[in-house]
Amino acid sequence: MPKVATNQSKQDKLYERTLKTIGAVAKLPIIRVNRKKFLKEQFAGSPDLDKILKYGPQSVYSSTDLRQKATEIIKSSTKKTSIASFAAGMPSNPLIMLAAGSADVAQYFAFAINMAQQIAYLFGEEDLFTSKTDELSEEAKLRIIAYLGVMFGAGGAAFLVSKVSKQAGEHLGQRIATKTLSQTTWFPLVKKVGAKIGQNITQESVQKTVTKSVPIIGGVISGGLTYVTFIPMGNRLADAFVMHLDGTFEDSPTTLMKKQHFLDRFKRRQKPANEVIEGEFKVLPLEEEKE
Repeated sequence: MPKVATNQSKQDKLYERTLKTIGAVAKLPIIRVNRKKFLKEQFAGSPDLDKILKYGPQSVYSSTDLRQKATEIIKSSTKKTSIASFAAGMPSNPLIMLAAGSADVAQYFAFAINMAQQIAYLFGEEDLFTSKTDELSEEAKLRIIAYLGVMFGAGGAAFLVSKVSKQAGEHLGQRIATKTLSQTTWFPLVKKVGAKIGQNITQESVQKTVTKSVPIIGGVISGGLTYVTFIPMGNRLADAFVMHLDGTFEDSPTTLMKKQHFLDRFKRRQKPANEVIEGEFKVLPLEEEKE
């Protein structure tokens, strides 16, 4: 099988894993953040609370002010997540280890999406969950992929966040409603970002399963790793929203994908490191030796 076809098949599987995981964690109660309640808690003393609820905090505060507040939210959310991850990291019975590991991974990503919502609402985004059902709309799936993609450092995900934002997405719901996600012009980028998330889901599954093989130590490692990873994840997303508000994105998805395509072609054409280049060489005398 050609290498390109193999890579495409792998990307498809990772992308499908991401969609399944998002669909599964969407049913967990911990994933949802009530936008109105969240903003009321964060800006309780603001005289512009009504304006914030209607138009978003970015209509009142600068991106710098919101970024500072995002840091507080990220730390608070990470602390709560780490405590939950520590508790989930306790099982040491081999018979339940794999099952508990899977549940912990679902919880991990549920908390990640929970934190992503808080950051998104802070920077003026609309409700992610628009219905009382557990099913996510195509628009919601796209936004989650964009958020998680940024959090896991997927190339092009930050620009994708801008594309699905409130300001750029007034007609997004209508465009997606008339066609499936796979028919949108940005689907190649969405799929690439989704595959990156799927790769992290696989790594996280292995990591969480291993930490459960030792009792207390497993809980410490699980909670510690969650704390270490969640802080930079939240910071990446907050920074992406700041770039969006300030309009400081450097590359469009098309440019990013062209760069990646060029790098892939360059790597394929590179000579093997152990290749021997044959030829005759002549040592030229120094100027002093010529005299």
